[in-house]
Amino acid sequence: MAYKNHKDINLYINAIRKFEKKERKLLGLKNKENYETLSRQLIDSVRRIEYIKVIGDRDISRLRKNPHSDIFDPLRAAWLYIKEENYNEAYWLIFLSTCFGIHKKYGWNLCADIYGGLGTVVWTWDIITQNFEDFKKWYRLASIEMLRDNIKRGFGNHRKYESLRYNSNRAIPIVIESYIKWIGVSRDHEVRFLEASIQNNYPNKYILFDIIYKSMKSVISFGRTARFDYLTMLAKFNLLNIEPLTLYLNGATGPKDGANLLFYGYKKTGYDVARLNNDINELANELPITKLASQVLEDALCNWQKSPSEYIYFGG
Repeated sequence: MAYKNHKDINLYINAIRKFEKKERKLLGLKNKENYETLSRQLIDSVRRIEYIKVIGDRDISRLRKNPHSDIFDPLRAAWLYIKEENYNEAYWLIFLSTCFGIHKKYGWNLCADIYGGLGTVVWTWDIITQNFEDFKKWYRLASIEMLRDNIKRGFGNHRKYESLRYNSNRAIPIVIESYIKWIGVSRDHEVRFLEASIQNNYPNKYILFDIIYKSMKSVISFGRTARFDYLTMLAKFNLLNIEPLTLYLNGATGPKDGANLLFYGYKKTGYDVARLNNDINELANELPITKLASQVLEDALCNWQKSPSEYIYFGG
């Protein structure tokens, strides 16, 4: 496959070699191709972080907010709501974008159909929190329709094991209700996160991330990846000043395999996640990454370990 534009590749290769000279050899980097492939994946991952800011700096069509429009996009819509200071709707759309994901072929269709009530009511944050029982009744019928209507829609890759069935153990209404309860009785995201900060004596951004991440365990179907993705997305939108200090490798597969391969030469080792996280943080300090270094490395290592010697572009 043709390379994406990686004009800064030498900056990353040199940083990796500087780390090796200063700290220790990375046993998974055995040849020139390994260095180049890892560096390209790091560049791609940095761009995915920067993408959110890039789209926010551009003019955004009002149709991006309309789930009944073919160009609906919950992330661009979130930027529009932020600019309108409707922060709850921005948080809500970022949650929905994480909950459903973007399908490789069908885009945001699933998110649009549920948020947009299949062409009827738009389930905004204010409406769904005030009329949740109505949403449950609507979804029971809507899920049957979506499973039968042959319209192309689907969950994104990170959410591919979720179900549209209204009676599944992790049905959409159960997930959303748990999220609403997690936000709390105020039904206000900013209040929820301010309380988390005050109750923990205004911790730094790393500790606050960890506190919120662990508290989010109560949100049904939001495991390690979904929580990590949702909270780092809030940071990318500058809604919260939080940042992960670790990759939360417990329960991870790709990133953990990538870390093991990079530092120790094998995807499976006996090293615990605390050691791997420490290894990753040491390397991150040498890399030219200015924001969300942990997510950059999580994404890059996950993709690199799939093809360590030959660059493949992974979207998403």
